Amino acid sequence: MATEEEIRAEGRLSEEQENILYNIALRQDELGREPTNVLLSKIENNPVYQEMFDRELLTYQVYDHGNEGAPVVASLIVTLKGTRYCIIYGDEIEPRRKFDSAGRLRK
Repeated sequence: MATEEEIRAEGRLSEEQENILYNIALRQDELGREPTNVLLSKIENNPVYQEMFDRELLTYQVYDHGNEGAPVVASLIVTLKGTRYCIIYGDEIEPRRKFDSAGRLRK
């Protein structure tokens, strides 16, 4: 498992990436480690997501029922390293969110 020093040594993600990772982590925690489903086409070859995959902060599983023309779903899962990243930087990420963790609109 990645230590805090290793995570800090890799550097910060962009603000957009941090928001994505943090939102998925909150949703995953709230739903009991359930993944967030998106279309595979939205994350494939997308540099915003690719860096998080490469750094092992986020991973995904693909579900394809083999029906031609049917959309392929990717289930995004925040790794333990990604969760630790969110814990380390959460105090800086949380205030940037449009809604607080209880779902109330920030003023």
